[in-house]
Amino acid sequence: MMKVIGSIILILLFCACASMGSLRHKSQKGPYYIIDSIDSINNWYTIYASKNDSIFKIVVHKELDANYECKKMIEVGTCYKLVLHSRKKEVLKINGIIVNPVNNLDVQCYTYDDNTEICIEPKKGIYDLFHTPNIRGLCYIEQ
Repeated sequence: MMKVIGSIILILLFCACASMGSLRHKSQKGPYYIIDSIDSINNWYTIYASKNDSIFKIVVHKELDANYECKKMIEVGTCYKLVLHSRKKEVLKINGIIVNPVNNLDVQCYTYDDNTEICIEPKKGIYDLFHTPNIRGLCYIEQ
């Protein structure tokens, strides 16, 4: 009887480790990111996601649209397929004229509205801010 119980425990442990390994493997290949934490500032969410050894800070506007139906909420610890767009790589235009910043390292914070400024975090290895069409509010949108 003890051998049967021991065998069952070993099988369960193996299955748990295998599923964790596949989650980790999935996050390292392709556009898959693990959501590490979710924070908010004013009308914006800051979502920290990781892929391999990199951390990404994703900024998403809080949705106030009551008519929008959320089918899948994002959850911390879960892996999602995301298409990330870099804030630093966006083309800056003033009066229709493209302005190239002299040095991106000079830009520490970005203004998102009149009351909200969100910054990079070099001490945590975050040197850019990102946005994605795959998250609206805290809803995951598969594309």
